[in-house]
Amino acid sequence: MNLKGRKGTKIASALAVFGVLALSGAWVSGRLSEDAATAGTRVNLSNFQPGAKLAYEVFQDGQIVEKGQKNLDDSGRLTLDASPYLLENPESKLAYNLKIDRLQQQAGAAPADPLNLMLKLDPRSGRVDYAGSGLGQFSDIIVSDGFQAAQSRADWSGGFAGEKLFDRVDEKHQKLLKLAFQGHDLSSDVVPREDGVVEVFFGDSSGSSVGAVQARYTRAMYMMTEQLSAVMMQQAMIVGAFFDAKFQLESQRKMHELMARAHKDYHPSEQICRFGTFVKSLAHSERAFELDMRALNRALLNQSLGVQHDSTSDGPRSDFPTRLEQFRTKYCNPRDNNDGLDLMCPALVGAGPALRERFNKDIDYFRTLDSRLTLEANFADNTITNEEEDIFALAQNLYAPEAFEGIEFEDVGASVRSHYNTRAYAAKLAAAQNSFVNIVGMKSSAPAGLATPAVGAWPPNIVPPPVVTYAEDTGWTFMKAFLREFGTLTDPEIHAYLGERPSYYAQMEVLTKKIYQSPNFFTNLYDKPVNVDRMGAAIDAIGLMNMRDRFDSSLRREMLTSLLIEQSLQPHVENVSIEIFKAIQNEQPTLE
Repeated sequence: MNLKGRKGTKIASALAVFGVLALSGAWVSGRLSEDAATAGTRVNLSNFQPGAKLAYEVFQDGQIVEKGQKNLDDSGRLTLDASPYLLENPESKLAYNLKIDRLQQQAGAAPADPLNLMLKLDPRSGRVDYAGSGLGQFSDIIVSDGFQAAQSRADWSGGFAGEKLFDRVDEKHQKLLKLAFQGHDLSSDVVPREDGVVEVFFGDSSGSSVGAVQARYTRAMYMMTEQLSAVMMQQAMIVGAFFDAKFQLESQRKMHELMARAHKDYHPSEQICRFGTFVKSLAHSERAFELDMRALNRALLNQSLGVQHDSTSDGPRSDFPTRLEQFRTKYCNPRDNNDGLDLMCPALVGAGPALRERFNKDIDYFRTLDSRLTLEANFADNTITNEEEDIFALAQNLYAPEAFEGIEFEDVGASVRSHYNTRAYAAKLAAAQNSFVNIVGMKSSAPAGLATPAVGAWPPNIVPPPVVTYAEDTGWTFMKAFLREFGTLTDPEIHAYLGERPSYYAQMEVLTKKIYQSPNFFTNLYDKPVNVDRMGAAIDAIGLMNMRDRFDSSLRREMLTSLLIEQSLQPHVENVSIEIFKAIQNEQPTLE
């Protein structure tokens, strides 16, 4: 069996170590040197059970030169010296037949067969053969020369054999030969268990061989390895502690970074809170303006259609005296027409400031509607104020200066088209007055805040909302406080400018114009980037609301434009229709 294993091969132990056979000698060019012949040759057994028995035979050139039985000492060691047999004939062949008692068995186990080992040495050819029995079934056998190792197996009966161990040995690799049975790892210097070790040395008996050095220093190396392993584990613990501290500090730093980022990103600014506060009452005001718009539109439509119990129910006969009386007592300015109206309205000649304030408001669009951000008007309730009356009178003069004449049943039967024309005209007037109604609705004053119901009024399974002092009035209340930042307006002027309860139109005026005219707005932009982004989102939202109002206005303008075009084309359409009708009549056949 040739040795072709790699240097430092380590074969993990699969079975219990039974024994190691080690030989030390010197071969040159395949022959045993004279120094080796004269040197001590011995077999060392160690780490066996104290008192274990060994039966052995030593053969020289086929003849038994020594035979006997020995017991291992109290430390489990034994040495067989064979060097005298090589002194006379250094080239003689030696053979060793060893029978070693099985290692100590576990309690209750059946006694095992002994290990039989036959080792043959041929100094002339450098051939080393071995054979034996008593191993475990298919157990590993390792052969090593101290530098490289090869592996074989026992057969099913525990027998084993090998030959030509040192066919290519040289001076570098001739120091030591080992045989290991049942999985012993020859490359390990760890002290074997109490299984037993068999070493055979050929060479100097002074103990300076490789096997002797290994036997002498294995314990010390084992202890040093154990100490180094313990120190390495302590170093690993220190390194692990460093890693733990590193990860702990990194985690703490990450937590502090996240906390700082949270404070940075989620700390609201005064500016973004201002946007949120200003719009609190906007939605409620918008719903109120839509309700006022529908109420005013219904009242004007009833005026145009002469609904029963309305001032125009009897046509001009009832409408004209009513409107004339309203003019004489409320809107007549005696100084108009070169003081010519003092005879029509003598009661207003010496009118006070309150009455003079209403002069001509039924025809003055600017004073009545256009110059005001908020109108003290609410057309959805059951009361009427002076401002509501002024607005209604202005709408009558603009879109229904004359009431329709009353019609009789006979008139409708004689000409149905006249009634259809009246309805079409009323529809055009309603479309024209729709823009006016929307402007009035947007400028109607904001409604009062929603009352908070008593706790007992809520079902027992529903938690009532908390009591809010300002309710829906909060938004425009802060708008008035914001206008103080301009420094030029007093509180009465702010109330006169925005109105007592600012309308939807007035609140949008502040959100889309006034808020950007304050120097503090640009100062507050020096803020955290996230808050600046939030302010940009709020500005975009308000811009979308403004664009929606402008879009609705564009739709109304488009509708009015289409009505004007249709009205201007109406005579041409009628003329074309008449000409077509005449042409059709002229083509009809006539009877003679």
